[in-house]
Amino acid sequence: MKVMKVKKFDLFIPNKLQQKYTNMPCSICRQSGHNRSTCPQRDTVISRQQIIIQPRPPSYPPTPILSPLERRALTRKFWRATIKSIIYLKRLVKVSRLLTESNDRLKYCYFNWVKIRELFTSLPDIPQYFASSILLVLNMEPSHYVMQILDAANSACIEFHKARNPVIDTRRNVKLINMRDENYLVYWVQGNIMIHDIDNQENMINYMGMVPKKGTFRLKTMIGHRFYLVPHKFNYEPPYHPRTDREFFIEPYVQINIHDKTEENIYVDDKDSLSELNRWKFNALKLDYLIRELIKLGARNNDVLDCVLDLHEDIHLDEVSEMEKDIAGIPSQMTNIT
Repeated sequence: MKVMKVKKFDLFIPNKLQQKYTNMPCSICRQSGHNRSTCPQRDTVISRQQIIIQPRPPSYPPTPILSPLERRALTRKFWRATIKSIIYLKRLVKVSRLLTESNDRLKYCYFNWVKIRELFTSLPDIPQYFASSILLVLNMEPSHYVMQILDAANSACIEFHKARNPVIDTRRNVKLINMRDENYLVYWVQGNIMIHDIDNQENMINYMGMVPKKGTFRLKTMIGHRFYLVPHKFNYEPPYHPRTDREFFIEPYVQINIHDKTEENIYVDDKDSLSELNRWKFNALKLDYLIRELIKLGARNNDVLDCVLDLHEDIHLDEVSEMEKDIAGIPSQMTNIT
């Protein structure tokens, strides 16, 4: 006789409730026929509890644990730097007291001041702090006169330091002027040719925009930046762009390097300069404009100039666009001059 085993689970759950329980969808994949423990996707899904319990890296680096020898060496290094700063401070006080308050003579304190200039920039109340601390080291009573001399020496040394180390503005605002009947995509190379070896390595690039034919495009850049102009035959921007300067499908038409002698207007014509044809065209437009202005001022009334102006009527120039007039430097609709 076969004995049927009865599970403890079947004794306490009614048939309808048991059927409902077994037909419940899995909480991982939301499919019926199995439960959470037998789900085939169980190993590929991270539960919410595991995500919460998962440790996260700290937002700041932990403090390194130093050995007693390393701690002792660090303390000695700190005391050496402190003693050197006190020595230079004492020399600065002595030299500034011997000199007058004139900036022409106080600049000779620069040699001692440059050694401790970081202390001057880090402390808010410089004269009072140094006068009260250094004069105690020199066994002297603090006085208002010494504080004033120290403050004047600090100001004179700062001006002398700025004169010897001028700040060079490396920012540039350039305008790309496209003289050709072709669109160009502008890509910026990540890096600086003054610092990095861009020519001999693969560099990441960023898409900046498109220069339309007979149009302009403005760029805010810095000295040392490099740009590539890639021909583009469509009037809309492409859906994707290369990641590096070695992945161009079409070779760039021109490579533009920004340096200290780069002018504000960069003409995309004969590479990154004006072609000879356009140079003569712009000069002819300027001369034609000047002669027409002389006619407006009454040059026809002069018998000598009238003979020359008759020759001007025999010269016929081709029609040019308003953009070309603006680039040539004569009035056009773009300059609102009629």
